[in-house]
Amino acid sequence: MLWLYLLTLLALAAALWGVYRVLGTPSKLPPTDYQIVLADVAVSVEKAATQLRQTLDGSPSADWADAAKEARKIFQTGYYQMLRLRPSTGPDPAADVRTELGRACEAYDWASRMIGSESAHNPLIVEVARRLMDAGDAALRQAALSLSPVRPAPRENTAPSP
Repeated sequence: MLWLYLLTLLALAAALWGVYRVLGTPSKLPPTDYQIVLADVAVSVEKAATQLRQTLDGSPSADWADAAKEARKIFQTGYYQMLRLRPSTGPDPAADVRTELGRACEAYDWASRMIGSESAHNPLIVEVARRLMDAGDAALRQAALSLSPVRPAPRENTAPSP
């Protein structure tokens, strides 16, 4: 019977070690991909925040919970990506951008939690959620200013003609 406990403990330890290896190690990307992922997260978060704000401004509180739940998925994903994302080599030139994007995602996440809660009918809760969204907007704007525009790929041959 003791061997069964030891085997279970060993399997659990191996599973925890595997989870640590996957989740504990930052995602390392080549510099071009790193910039593209940062820009993509910023765009996704901005779209979700805009949709959440439009829902908050335009529809009755009954629709808020669904919109907040959908937006929260994007905000949480963006936040955790900003925690784990790193360039593959050298120093991180976009560390400040990642920090601002993480702050924006965190503020939007808490605002969406408040909007999606049972207390969303309380005007004080709505006001605080709006202030959190304003703080998220400010952090997102700051990050967007720091992001270098991603150059589009050439659509045709741009080599000089002979």
